[in-house]
Amino acid sequence: MKTILAEAGRVPVAKQIEEIVISTPVVDIHTHLYDAAFQELLLWGIDDLLTYHYLVAETFRYVDLPYDKFWALSKTAQADLIWDALFLQHSPISEACRGVLTTLHLLGLDVKKRDLPALRGWFAGQRVENHITAAWNWRACARST
Repeated sequence: MKTILAEAGRVPVAKQIEEIVISTPVVDIHTHLYDAAFQELLLWGIDDLLTYHYLVAETFRYVDLPYDKFWALSKTAQADLIWDALFLQHSPISEACRGVLTTLHLLGLDVKKRDLPALRGWFAGQRVENHITAAWNWRACARST
């Protein structure tokens, strides 16, 4: 059985297409990591990471709080609740939790400390434009799925 890559080596057009596809960044708009000009559509920072809808849904497996009361909370209070439920009271082993931990690790932050105020402080000290540029320079983020 021949692979596409083997065939591409013999066919100039296929090789050219392969090179274009491999070198083209893939952007997943679900990340909400946009240019700073998008303002409220742009999501960044620890509270935005923690209030990702998969983490919200996962949190409701552990907390006894009516949905309307949760949604009435500020984003910071929602993030506090999620952090406590998923990262302190339980092991953060879900794919969504692992995504948060991986992101923090890539940013050079020590996730073993489990210090949400320190994480907020770090993000508060960042310029959004610099953060976005750094994030898009990560190959994993530019090719996110």
